[in-house]
Amino acid sequence: MNPKSPLSDMELIKAGKTKDVYKTEDGTILLKFKDTITGHPSGEPDPGGNVVIGSAEGVGAGALKMTLYYFELLKKHKIPTHYIKGDLSAREMIVRPAESFGRGLEFVIRYKAAGSFIRRFGTYCQEGDELPSLFEVTLKEDESNDPPATREILGALKLLEHEDFDYIEKESRRICGIIKDDLLGRGLDLYDIKLEFGRVEGSIALIDEISPGNMRVYRGGEKLSYQELSDLVG
Repeated sequence: MNPKSPLSDMELIKAGKTKDVYKTEDGTILLKFKDTITGHPSGEPDPGGNVVIGSAEGVGAGALKMTLYYFELLKKHKIPTHYIKGDLSAREMIVRPAESFGRGLEFVIRYKAAGSFIRRFGTYCQEGDELPSLFEVTLKEDESNDPPATREILGALKLLEHEDFDYIEKESRRICGIIKDDLLGRGLDLYDIKLEFGRVEGSIALIDEISPGNMRVYRGGEKLSYQELSDLVG
């Protein structure tokens, strides 16, 4: 008989698409990574996708391995995050509790045109065209296909004050620059990446994960698969 899982004694806060979120006895948060893959209803894997299109053994471990690597790297650069520690064998990460902005916001840096940017603006650009480190914000609203929001809209909706928007934009560029340089050192080209921020102990900090599901990375003009990227980083 298998011993009872320690997770059974914890409060399940949220069963997410790629992670389950639990509250521990000491008040920290445990993230349990799953082997699910997100993408579009067509079945195409995509970091911008909002539906689970399947699963593959090792996806959760790969996502966590890469996440732990980058959170440790960002710690060396004194970047505020919710990260405390991780257990790769258990596919678990312990983090500090975070308060989201509304139901959640995603912050995107685009170095080259790809994904939803092509779907929206493909009349004027092609995949791989250089972009000037564009910064975008979208609402985490699956039913509305993650609508983009400007600084003014976020302020009007009382989701993000202007000074907080400016701070997160600056931090996003700094964080993504560190990740881009690390990937470049491996011969890899970061096209775009999405981050999440929240309030941790009253201050804005990076939260969630940094994994193949958050970014598009290419090598020699060819997009790396989820598994290929997780094998190369971490």
